[in-house]
Amino acid sequence: MALDFDFKDPKNQKLIISLLIPIVILYAFYRFVIEPKVTDVKKIKDDITELDNQINSINKIRLIEETIMEEQNKLSKQLSELEALLPEEENVSLLLDQFSMVERDAKIYIVGFNEAETIEGGAKPYNENKYQVTIEAGYHQFAMFMSKIMSLPRVFSFSNLVITRNPMSSEKLETFGGLEDQPRYLTIECTITSYVYTGGNNTDNEQ
Repeated sequence: MALDFDFKDPKNQKLIISLLIPIVILYAFYRFVIEPKVTDVKKIKDDITELDNQINSINKIRLIEETIMEEQNKLSKQLSELEALLPEEENVSLLLDQFSMVERDAKIYIVGFNEAETIEGGAKPYNENKYQVTIEAGYHQFAMFMSKIMSLPRVFSFSNLVITRNPMSSEKLETFGGLEDQPRYLTIECTITSYVYTGGNNTDNEQ
């Protein structure tokens, strides 16, 4: 059975128009309202993605800066420690305080401490300050004294060690009154050298 639809019939034309108008309105609404919104949403999403990338880049830079600052602080601390090991000038008062502290800890007795000489380094970047030290102690106590001196935050060296029997001690009496925990049956004479940083300027001074 064939569909009998007459397009020239005004009724049919009205029917077609009534069907097309909503379609046109829907298309126009999508085209001019919905589609721009979709475009705007896509652009906003792209902007958000770009901002996230920028924030991530900033955070990475900030992390790198923090890492650099931490490394700088570590290096500054290490530099300070190295400068303490090799100071630019000798502080004899501090040196005596350090030796006194080690004397008590090692249970030895320093009976002589004299500045022997200062040797300029010439082309070397340091001077050598030599101190003649006389100690009364036992073997173990003197070994502990040397160990503690070498562990001080300075650079030291020992030389010219001469160890003899302390004539004031005896086999039965190895400690003196008031110092019962300090064996003193040996007399040790030695040279302790400290080093002072000069930067190798001694050659210039000599010239």
